[in-house]
Amino acid sequence: MVFLIPFFVAFAQDDKQSSWEQRKRQFKAEKIAYITTEMNFTVQDAQKFWPIYNKYDEILDKIGERRRKNFAPKAGGIDALTEEQCALILDNNVVLDNEELLAKQNFYKELKEVFSHKMIMKYYHAEHEFRRKLISDKQNGGASFGKSYKEN
Repeated sequence: MVFLIPFFVAFAQDDKQSSWEQRKRQFKAEKIAYITTEMNFTVQDAQKFWPIYNKYDEILDKIGERRRKNFAPKAGGIDALTEEQCALILDNNVVLDNEELLAKQNFYKELKEVFSHKMIMKYYHAEHEFRRKLISDKQNGGASFGKSYKEN
């Protein structure tokens, strides 16, 4: 029985990871569907937009993963950290904030090269509305994934 415990722990972690990955994929699919609907892209617009967006989204995912690792719970919690450890974590967070800002600036710059400012505003509005509806759904106790936001 003792030999099986590591197996069950590893299996539970894999299941938790796959559940997280599944929810993340589902969230992204729903977000893409929402943005596509709201933007009412032509085929040509979609062919221009999605490669730019996907590159931006991938960069943000990597920054987010680094941010989660930076703030990962430490044994004993915050109270067990030294001042130097706290300073390092906080300094790393500022670096990540700067990288995120640079990614946003580059994303906007790339969008300006192929879209009008009005079209870019439509994207930012759709992004904002998606988040607002997601938060509203969460506050109302409903699961956001798999719901059609056009019904709300």
